[in-house]
Formats: sequence, structure tokens, C-alpha cells
Amino acid sequence: MKKSLFLLLVLFLGCKKDPVAKFAPDYVIFGTSYGECGGDCARLFKLENQKLYPDDGIEYLVQNGGDIPFMTQSLPADKVALAESLKNQIPASLLDEPEEVLGCPDCRDQGTIYIETKTGDQVRRWYIDPDLDQYASFCDSVRVTVLKLQ
Repeated sequence: MKKSLFLLLVLFLGCKKDPVAKFAPDYVIFGTSYGECGGDCARLFKLENQKLYPDDGIEYLVQNGGDIPFMTQSLPADKVALAESLKNQIPASLLDEPEEVLGCPDCRDQGTIYIETKTGDQVRRWYIDPDLDQYASFCDSVRVTVLKLQ
């Protein structure tokens, strides 16, 4: 009996669960864009090295993956914390999406939610229809965060 108990204890203590890899990109760009509006129709932010940079006057988002200009001065720490919180809400299923365009972003003047990540040499970007059921809650979080950062 003691040997069985000892063996069970050894097996139990010897089984270690592999740690789950935490999503830790080099940077995350997030924001909203509307194609049919006047003026500055895109609000984008870049979270990098615990600093948060607003876009530098980009008026609209073009689906070409081009460089987005950002300000060089970081926003204050309370705003960085909001962006960090949003980064932690990025759905794992989004990271597995093979397509860049999800749904029909801005087809009905509902806007586009833009997410871009860079991890090592890999840059991924998504143009998300905020009405897409699978990501509607996350898109709402992006919109709310963008409003709080302005």
C-alpha cells in the first residue's frame, strides 16, 4: 500500500503542465477607420516597449500594409495601461486567422477595426468588420479604448 501511494505521489508531482506561451509581440497597432467621413477618419495607436504613440495625422486607412506614421512622443502611463489591457484582450482565434480581411469592413459604413502585430520578423495585420459576430465584443473594446485615448 505504501509503495502504491509513493508511486502515485511521484507520478503526480512529476507531471508538470507546460506553461502557456504568453502573447508578447514586439508591437501592436490598433484602431478604427471610416472611409466615408470628412476629415481625420482613422484613429490608430502603436503600443511598443511600454509606450503608446498616436498616429501622426493619417486620415484614412488603406488596405495595403504600408507604413503608418506615428508621433514620437508617448502618451501618459494611464493611457499606456489602457492599451496594454486591450492587447491582453486580443482573441487567440484572431492570431490563428489566415486571412487579413475578415468580413466586409466598412462596406456598410460601419467602419474597420485595424489590428497589426509584429513578433520577431513576422508582421500580421487584420482589417475586421466590427459586425462580425466572432469578433464583435473585441471590436467594441477597441472602439471604447480608442475613444478613451483621444
